[in-house]
Amino acid sequence: MDKKTQSKVKIIEKTFEAIKKDDKGLANISLLRVAEELSMPYEELTSFFLTIEDIYLNEQKRNNRKVEKYLDSGLSEVKTANDAKSLFENTIRLFVMDLPDYADVVWAATPFLPKCLEERNKMKVYLKKTFKKIIKKGWPGKIETVLERQTDLCILSFYGLYEYCSKSKKKDREAILEDFINMLNLHLQDRLFF
Repeated sequence: MDKKTQSKVKIIEKTFEAIKKDDKGLANISLLRVAEELSMPYEELTSFFLTIEDIYLNEQKRNNRKVEKYLDSGLSEVKTANDAKSLFENTIRLFVMDLPDYADVVWAATPFLPKCLEERNKMKVYLKKTFKKIIKKGWPGKIETVLERQTDLCILSFYGLYEYCSKSKKKDREAILEDFINMLNLHLQDRLFF
């Protein structure tokens, strides 16, 4: 990891650590305070981030780009229904198991920060398009209305899992993750009615 990346990571981690420790959370945290806690010149910190919202957005985009890269790469290699199912399941595993310890802080504020809400909406559009392709390949034979409905329910479930796991301890995430994947598999096996 280069020095620039190390500095960004320190800023991100210190910001979320400060938000978690403070009784007032996000409302009481400023970039100046983060710079002071890091013993970093304010000008250096603002060369990376101009607002606390930018830090949230950076973390959200980092997670989203990792999932997008994994999905795009995986989709190009999918040849069979089992390949598609594995890609779908492993994408969910990657997303949940990669959540940082401060995921709860990220989750709690992103729906209220305009840039983060916009990023989440973009990601939902991407997931809808991509999940639909994966579901169509992995669980073939669905009529279009069922495919649309199941894709929407998978995205809704995906974000529900994210919220739940962001509030859970890392060691507890794996069990709920596997139950979730089993539930989605059962849901997606229904070709006509659900």
